[in-house]
Amino acid sequence: MNISYYIYNNEAISTAVLMSVITKLKRINVALAPLVLPFLLDNRIVNHLLKDEANYENIEQFIQSKRLYFTSFNNRFLSLLPVTVNALMILQKSNVINITDTISIKKEFEFDVNELGLRFTKIENAIPKFVALIKDYSLSDLYIKFKIQL
Repeated sequence: MNISYYIYNNEAISTAVLMSVITKLKRINVALAPLVLPFLLDNRIVNHLLKDEANYENIEQFIQSKRLYFTSFNNRFLSLLPVTVNALMILQKSNVINITDTISIKKEFEFDVNELGLRFTKIENAIPKFVALIKDYSLSDLYIKFKIQL
């Protein structure tokens, strides 16, 4: 991935996205965090989820209907792994989250969604759909569905 990819998908937006997901779920497994950014920082995925006709029952249906969006998921996963770790460390060092085998909210951190820009607003609106798509899957199933190569 090129340098502009890292500028566009930086720790600032990544921290806000991860915080929003953790806040909505209250607690997430540490291994789920690296799957969040490759999904929610992809504009094609977010824009599609925000469409009214994007009513998928599960992640399998979504992946089947939009295979092109997921062909580079593993590359995005690997490229965004350091950004994910950095964003989580920012949140932990700021005493906002607690990281053990799970990531949980340590103290409430409020931010005005509208002040973080249109891109974040779109992502924020797509997060409930993302959560609904993955909620019934184990971590190992999600890694298989997204074709993550470890």
